[in-house]
Amino acid sequence: MKVFLRDTQTGWYYQGPSKWTPEQEAAEDLAQVARAVERIFEAHLENVEILLCYDDPRYDLVLPVPPSPSRPDPLGRRQPSGESRPGEKGKSTSPGKKEPLL
Repeated sequence: MKVFLRDTQTGWYYQGPSKWTPEQEAAEDLAQVARAVERIFEAHLENVEILLCYDDPRYDLVLPVPPSPSRPDPLGRRQPSGESRPGEKGKSTSPGKKEPLL
């Protein structure tokens, strides 16, 4: 099995730092999925997928790589679990108090 990184927008294959090629034969074979993932993080690659290539192309697999999460909120704000969420207006927050049935 050979493991390649492919740009999802151009279809070109990763050849090395800042190098891409349209030819799969010229691309860097990373040999293992774990190495491919490491390379994605090391090189800060975006819009790529991992391509697993076998002797018989019928068995080739494409592993999508999700986009990097957006930058975290610099203030670290989180919504406390006790606050109402959108769509929950009018719901009682008092335990034991029942709303009348309509």
